[in-house]
Amino acid sequence: MIHKIIMDNGLRIIFEKIDHVKSVSTGIWIGAGSINETTINNGISHMIEHMLFKGTKKRSAFDIVEEIDSMGGQINAFTTKECTGYYTKVASYFFDKSLEILSDMIFNSVFDEGELEKEKKVIIEEILMYEDSPEDYVHELLTKISFEGNAISYPILGDIESVIGINRQIIDDYMDHYYTADNVVISIVGNITLDEVKQLCNKYFNNFRKKSKITETPKSFDYTLNKQGIHKNIEQLHFCIGVKGFERNSPHYYSTNILNNVLGGSMSSRLFQNIREKSGLVYSIYSFHSSYKMSGLFGIYSALKENNVEEVLQQIKHEINSFRKGNISISEFERAKSQIKGNYILSLENTSNRMTVLGRRELFYNETIQPEDIIPKIESVAYKDVIDVSKMLFKGSDFNIAFTGNIEDNKEIDSLFKMY
Repeated sequence: MIHKIIMDNGLRIIFEKIDHVKSVSTGIWIGAGSINETTINNGISHMIEHMLFKGTKKRSAFDIVEEIDSMGGQINAFTTKECTGYYTKVASYFFDKSLEILSDMIFNSVFDEGELEKEKKVIIEEILMYEDSPEDYVHELLTKISFEGNAISYPILGDIESVIGINRQIIDDYMDHYYTADNVVISIVGNITLDEVKQLCNKYFNNFRKKSKITETPKSFDYTLNKQGIHKNIEQLHFCIGVKGFERNSPHYYSTNILNNVLGGSMSSRLFQNIREKSGLVYSIYSFHSSYKMSGLFGIYSALKENNVEEVLQQIKHEINSFRKGNISISEFERAKSQIKGNYILSLENTSNRMTVLGRRELFYNETIQPEDIIPKIESVAYKDVIDVSKMLFKGSDFNIAFTGNIEDNKEIDSLFKMY
């Protein structure tokens, strides 16, 4: 059974008791990601995530990780375009201590100026490392050119200029604005009692201020058509092509995931089997569906020798045209549907995954769901739904294209990436 608790300050807590495990996973979900940033403070959500591990009024950075390690537990954090999360997984009898550490990090981090300057250097190195990874780079670039001018296009890490400009006052203002009870969800899954959850969350998290005037995120994002790349002297050409996808709560979400699985989302998919296994033209090729709260992006990625690009794109076009015409077999549909359902069922055996499902759903949609409720949604997708969504995704002939490799002549680029 899943319990939703609303504290006096408005903080939402989602708890599921699992009797057959001996652990507890806790996540603190903050509704603040790069989508909430500006070009001036881009990267601040990620910067705060780093800084909360750099020491509190009573713990050094080493003390934080050493205490968790001494429990045999795990502590980590992440930043996405839409939220920031801090999470732990510990043996159930360490639940109290793990909550105390998380609360200490959130409410008592010192944000030492010296540590802040050091962490800027670390993040700049992270940015440079990311830019040196062609696969990561073209994925980020595809999002940037597809939603140009909208906050969803901003990189999670920020850029070097924006990171350098972040100071303690900017951090304080941002946290005052977003680290408030109405914008935070705590999700907890494991073998503890409801009374423990209520008592300890009230003990450690009643310091969240009730509300701040959070600027509303736009209800939709304009999708733009672009082609952009960067010349790099590397052996392979890396590219992503993309079309507008569906938001996470769209009625077409699960149909699109099944379509993605058939096209390029698995080793038995058409792109992998036909272009890699049968033709031997690439090492890596796959499709993906990136869904956000208010928009989405469907794309295909590949890395290959430049002289194979034309043939690979022809094969990709052939598969896309086949999907556009509704040429998906019943066996492909059933296999993809079964695989997605099976993978999801296996993931639910992990308390951290269950905690993630509960936390994300409550944060984004103010909705409490049983993780198993997703399975009927997958099962309810009909063959016709996948055919319909393929025609919606591939209705036009224009694809956004992001690439990096050893090409720089515009005529060569246009020739290589002429999709239709």
